[in-house]
Amino acid sequence: MNGPPRVNVSVYDRCAPGYDPHVAYFRTFGRRLVDLAAPAPGERVLDVAAGRGACLFPAAERVGPGGRVDGVDLSPAMVAHLAADIEAGGTANAWAAQMDAQALTVPESSYDVVLCAFALFVMPDPGAAVDGFRRALRPGGRCAVSVPSMTLVPGDVEEVREVFRSYAERSGSPVFRRRIYGVDPGALLEAAGFTDVRAREETARFVFRDTAAWWEWTWSTGIRSFYEHLPADLLEELRRELFELLAPLETPDGLPPGTERPRFATARRPETDG
Repeated sequence: MNGPPRVNVSVYDRCAPGYDPHVAYFRTFGRRLVDLAAPAPGERVLDVAAGRGACLFPAAERVGPGGRVDGVDLSPAMVAHLAADIEAGGTANAWAAQMDAQALTVPESSYDVVLCAFALFVMPDPGAAVDGFRRALRPGGRCAVSVPSMTLVPGDVEEVREVFRSYAERSGSPVFRRRIYGVDPGALLEAAGFTDVRAREETARFVFRDTAAWWEWTWSTGIRSFYEHLPADLLEELRRELFELLAPLETPDGLPPGTERPRFATARRPETDG
């Protein structure tokens, strides 16, 4: 096999049209990552695994007309939707292109800032991706990355996560054969030779209108790969069990809040390599 292994890109092609509905989950954390990176007016930013622009659009606001934001994603459908969103919004300083995060082909030392939100944890070789981030940055350039810590569940109902684990074991799903939520973004940056590495965990809570809204949202995430691996009868059985657990918790104000504790890390490429 040539090059690093690739993610199942077709899953994200199918996620793209209805990406991040109901609670603006990715947009919330994308904007936060941009805040931590603090791109300045006139800077060049590379947004890796850009999706539908959770980081790209707030970064474009920050760098202004004198700057530029390039969004790259492995999924052709994500890129097509992102390009359409850029055009529809009149964001003249942003572009979208297809590219593998684990094998970036951008010119070396060409960016002031590299961003990668909620993507390293699903990559088969996140170290290869982070090595590419360093090469893409100018000396002294900044990198900011983030990963989730868990599956977002209304009310943080542990029985829901247990149901997911049970069906993964029953189905032999390859999606859960590796511990995707164990990625340490700060350690990845340090291993790639970045300096001034700063890691932090933050907390945010999200309220879904009802169980159907949460179920729809999960289909717009990487969980979709797990669902699509299940036989139709097992998927329907899973859906029924999840609804039986969550529907009784619904109120006129929605389901109880679900908690996400993402891990963020920022760092710099050394001024001199050695």
